Amino acid sequence: MKRSLSLKLFALLFSAVLISACATPSQVYWDHKVKELCEKDGGVTVYEKVELTKDEFDKLDIPFERNAKSNSPYYRVSLDDVVINDSPKVWKGGQEIIRKSDGKVLGVQVSYGRRGGDVTTGVSEPSHYECNQIDGINLSLTKSVFLIKGE
Repeated sequence: MKRSLSLKLFALLFSAVLISACATPSQVYWDHKVKELCEKDGGVTVYEKVELTKDEFDKLDIPFERNAKSNSPYYRVSLDDVVINDSPKVWKGGQEIIRKSDGKVLGVQVSYGRRGGDVTTGVSEPSHYECNQIDGINLSLTKSVFLIKGE
């Protein structure tokens, strides 16, 4: 009797794990859409490059606008937009780096992602898929906008 119960429990857990490992049609669809969006406009767009010395680059701190001090020459603005706020949740996110002195946007980083849409088992975290999982998409905004002189 005890062995039979153990086998049934094992079979139930094994089935739950197996089912949770399978992608749902919704996940497959949205992963494909996220990949298309990432390839279309995900990544970094640089409008102006800024050359800094190695020392300036090493000390570079670009706070978000709300945390920028009066002497901060640059700040970041977060770009977040929910495409679907359900299961799965799909979003467009990113940020801009802005020069405070003239308000010019120096560069923009855009990314898309999907989280969830899994068969719920209560055993594992929801799966996710984002631009950073696709080879060839640059999401390094700071290193794209700011260059070290002589390198």
